Amino acid sequence: MGRVRFLFACFVVACGGSGAPPPGGDGPGSGHTLSDDHPGDVGLGGDPAVVWFEDFEGGDVAAITGRYDQAQGTARMQVLGDQPPGAGGTSALSLTAGGGVDAVDLYKQLPDADEWFVRWYAKYQPQAPWHHSGMWIGGYNPGMPFPSPQAGLAPNGDDRFSLAIEPVWNVGASGTRFDFYNYWRGMHSWMETPTNDGTSYFGNSFIHQNALTVDGDQWTCLELHVKLNPDPASAAGAVLEVFENDAQVVRFDDAAPLGYWIRDKFCPTGADGSECTDFPAAFDEVLDLQLRSVDALKLNAFWPQNYVTDAAQGTLVLDQMVVATQRVGCIR
Repeated sequence: MGRVRFLFACFVVACGGSGAPPPGGDGPGSGHTLSDDHPGDVGLGGDPAVVWFEDFEGGDVAAITGRYDQAQGTARMQVLGDQPPGAGGTSALSLTAGGGVDAVDLYKQLPDADEWFVRWYAKYQPQAPWHHSGMWIGGYNPGMPFPSPQAGLAPNGDDRFSLAIEPVWNVGASGTRFDFYNYWRGMHSWMETPTNDGTSYFGNSFIHQNALTVDGDQWTCLELHVKLNPDPASAAGAVLEVFENDAQVVRFDDAAPLGYWIRDKFCPTGADGSECTDFPAAFDEVLDLQLRSVDALKLNAFWPQNYVTDAAQGTLVLDQMVVATQRVGCIR
C-alpha cells in the first residue's frame, strides 16, 4: 500500500540514494539520518519524524492523486514498474508535460512548520525542453489547498514564499544544471529598474555549479533543507541547503557563504557557471534569508511538478518523496 502520514507537531523532507551520511550541517541536519533507521525506506512512512511520505505504491493514478489536494494533467501520469536502487517497492510515477498539456503536477497543503527536510528521487528524460520540472515547496499565509505562484511578482514577506530545485541552466554539450528558482521578500529583479507589475520578478538562482548536472535517465537523490528565520525582523538563524546523492552541494545561513548579485542571480563562493564567472565582482555579502517578515508565514506547501510549455514533451519520473523534521538521507 502507498504509505502517507501526517505528523502535525513536526515536518521534514530528506533525499535518498546510496552512500555515507552527508557532511556538514548541525543539529538535526547532520550525522544520523532517518534512512539509517529504515533500510530500503521500509517503514519510513511510519516514523514519527515524517510528516508526508509518498512511494507511489498500492494503487493506480486515481488512488495516488486522491491523496492530494490538487492534481493536474492526470491523463499524463503513469504508474511505472521502476524504482531507485535499493527502494523496497515496485512503483514510481511518471509525469509527462508539453505538447499541449503544460501542467502535470501534485499539490498538498501540509500543517504549518518552521523547518523542513524534503527528500525525493527524480529521473529526467534526456534533452527535454524543461521549464518548471522538479520540487517546489514553500508557504502561504494563510495556508492554501492549491498553488498560487504569482509569476512575475515579488512576495511582501507576510504572504508567501517558494523554494524550488529544478533544471535551470542549459550548458550546451554538458546538458542542464539544477539550481534554485526562488521567490521571497528579498528577491532581486532581472530588470535594472523593477516595477513589480507582473514582469519584473522571476525565480532567483543561487548555486551556479557546473557539476550539479541533470543526468538523463538516471535516478538522482535530492534533498532540500530550509529553516525559516526565527525572528521575523531579521535573517538570523535561517538555513537553506541542498544535498545531491547524500553530498552537501551548498549551505546558506546568515553568515556564509559570501557572494554577489548579478541582477536576479546570487553568485556565492564556489560558483563556476559562466553566468557568474563572466561577470566577476567582490564576494562581499551574504544571501538575505529573511524569508518572512511575520511569524504567521510558515512552510505548508508541497508541490512536485512538471510544467513544460514547449510543443515537445518531457517526462519526469518521481519516487520516494518525504517531508520530515530531521535529515532523511538517501536510501540505505
